Amino acid sequence: MTPASYDWRSITALNTSSTLAQIGQFGIPFVVLPLWLEQQGASTLQLSLFASSLWLGQLPGLYGAPRMTHWLGAKRVVLMALLVSALSLGLMATHVHELWIPAGLLAGFGQGLRWIGLEPWLYNIAPGHARGRLVGFHESLIALAPIVAPALCGWLGIEGATPLLLGIGFVLVAALPLAWATEELRTAQQPHQASDRSPPIWHLPKETVLLIGVVVALWGGMSESAFAGLFSIYGKAHQLDGTQIASLLISFGAGGLLLQYAAGWLADHHGVAFACLTCSACTAGMAVLLTLPLSMAWLHVAVFALGGLITAYLTLALIASAKASSGTMARNMSLISMVYTATAIVGPLLAGGAITVLGGNGLMWALATFAVVLTVWLIRIATRRRGIVAAR
Repeated sequence: MTPASYDWRSITALNTSSTLAQIGQFGIPFVVLPLWLEQQGASTLQLSLFASSLWLGQLPGLYGAPRMTHWLGAKRVVLMALLVSALSLGLMATHVHELWIPAGLLAGFGQGLRWIGLEPWLYNIAPGHARGRLVGFHESLIALAPIVAPALCGWLGIEGATPLLLGIGFVLVAALPLAWATEELRTAQQPHQASDRSPPIWHLPKETVLLIGVVVALWGGMSESAFAGLFSIYGKAHQLDGTQIASLLISFGAGGLLLQYAAGWLADHHGVAFACLTCSACTAGMAVLLTLPLSMAWLHVAVFALGGLITAYLTLALIASAKASSGTMARNMSLISMVYTATAIVGPLLAGGAITVLGGNGLMWALATFAVVLTVWLIRIATRRRGIVAAR
């Protein structure tokens, strides 16, 4: 197949839709709303529960999306996901505290539904030889969300319903590019054949590269959700105001945007295991650095690096799933996504407990602990693989 024969129009449309949707479905609810809720007087427990609800809501979306896509088609599922997200932000706009958690669950459901509805659609029509690079490119695009969302809210203001209206606007506009995307024909046999051959989703994969992807997704989910949900508490503990916290969130998102290509390059040239090990070790060091009293300039540098490293967890996990030879891409992506999301529910709760005991720096100590545990496990896996190769 020649480059001209690839469906570049659909690839462009899906990347555009995903980028816009990510701002409204992730950038606003997952990054901006915790700060918004903190200004509404939410306690540490309420912030932790809201952050967890966002990730908990994703699970039924991630689980049900493959079957819904088979029944209804990917385009209808993505449109449904966007409408659900708009509804969740509308519930938040009522300012009824009792609706915070239900709205968080709905926001997560919409995000999960769109994730699995759109990304396998995109990657299946992508050139096979460039699929890994497309994953990295797409992850870089959606990494714009944690930059654009706080930047716009910092410019327009975070008071009142402004962040919520922004989110609704982006979610609805994200539906427009889908008109230019061509959906693949669905086959009746494929889902059943894949499920017949595949072990249950809760079984750990036997293939090493996919196992690494699952474990990295596990710790990555906890790390990202803990940071996104509780960073405002860390900022307050370091005497930062709302504008400064928002600017640091922009730096975090910028790191997530600009460092993903480097993570993919490292995986391509030195292997997924080495890239993951480098990422986890650097994350631990950067988190410890952020417990120190740093100037605002150094805070931006450290948070920028941490944003790239934490975001790279998911990028590398997805690359691992794309490189796996066992199972289908849809199933491997679903496995990675569900593990990432399920553990993200726990992240804010564990980090919230650390904050209760250690104060605002407890967030960074929790992130460092997660990274150290992952680093130790990766070293053991690498050592075991060398031993197996030597035995042969």
